Amino acid sequence: MSSFSISSALQSSRLKELPEAKKKELGKLEKACSDFESIFMHQMLKEMRKTVKKTGMVSGGQAEEIFSDMLDEERAKTMNIGLGNILFMQLSKSILPPVKPR
Repeated sequence: MSSFSISSALQSSRLKELPEAKKKELGKLEKACSDFESIFMHQMLKEMRKTVKKTGMVSGGQAEEIFSDMLDEERAKTMNIGLGNILFMQLSKSILPPVKPR
């Protein structure tokens, strides 16, 4: 659980009590949520780029399009808007046992 902030439901004491299989599941879920957020941001950047008018002054043709797409893909990997975190917190509830009141 490195890239997402851990809520009170996943405090380290509770995380230590989980079996290894559950920890692996949470790790896979975290990766999937992070990847989803990255793909979402890449699609958003791609659509935003379509709205910008090209001046024609500097046109790289297909090479420019490929470079721009690759650049957007790499930028999307570092853009965190919190969507992955929200997904992780919601979906991790299905993996973790419910919290027992004291």
